[in-house]
Amino acid sequence: MARTLPGPPSCTAAILCGGAARRMGRDKAALAHPAGGTLLARTVALGLASCASALLLSGDGRRYGGLGLEELADAQPGCGPLGGLVAALRATRGPVLLLPVDLPGLALVHLQALLARPGGAATAVWVAAGDDGLHPTLSLWTPACLAPAEAALAAGHLALHALVRALPHRRVTLPAAALVNWNAPADCR
Repeated sequence: MARTLPGPPSCTAAILCGGAARRMGRDKAALAHPAGGTLLARTVALGLASCASALLLSGDGRRYGGLGLEELADAQPGCGPLGGLVAALRATRGPVLLLPVDLPGLALVHLQALLARPGGAATAVWVAAGDDGLHPTLSLWTPACLAPAEAALAAGHLALHALVRALPHRRVTLPAAALVNWNAPADCR
């Protein structure tokens, strides 16, 4: 069961922490965060500070059992973030705040900007954006996105960018430092 806390918005933080980390050479979630702890611990703390509950999208659903959070297997193995998103949307009833584990510059204020939901009720997805474009692994998805996400998964259209563009969405511009991700050892310096 997802850990639930009173007070914060009634969304679920779904933390993407199931990647193969081929370029990094080791599990990115276990990397030391510059402010202390690990990237995963920091992302979990941000998720729980932003949403009513948090869960881990760990690929196989069996990586991080000791954290006390619900851990979901991807809806379909080997399908990247879309497989995790579909699993999260299936497991929850409310909005899903998708959070990648590899953004060390991400802060609570950035998540609050996404959760503010600028643009109104007709929007299905609020997606972080920078000067370099959309960052759909940092985004807020409504329950109405489940059917289109399942259809994209079934069709083998795995790119979150394409799914975002197919849905009514709003860009939420964030500072470049919040969107810098760690993909290779050189990025961690």
